[in-house]
Amino acid sequence: MIARVREAGLPEPEFRQDGGTFVQPLWRDWLTPKALASLGLSERQKKAIDFVRASARIGNSEYQRRTGATKKTASRDLDDLVSKGVLERSGTTGRGPTTFSAPKGT
Repeated sequence: MIARVREAGLPEPEFRQDGGTFVQPLWRDWLTPKALASLGLSERQKKAIDFVRASARIGNSEYQRRTGATKKTASRDLDDLVSKGVLERSGTTGRGPTTFSAPKGT
């Protein structure tokens, strides 16, 4: 199964034990083209989503490099993606290494 999901470019499955039960959550990508269109995202934000799908997370600096946005614009764009439930914030804020990733369950 792991080899197949890697071939498809999907994240590896999660396996865990919950009490005496073996659990393998199944996630779906709710960000279909139709859902993305309804969110009114910029091309920069769409690039960020594609990057997060491939590498699991993105930081402000990486967003700036990939989109050409200024630091303030990158912060606004990423905050907008968080407010829309597309990404979730992890790490610290301010001068620390804040990163953004897809919310659990997507």
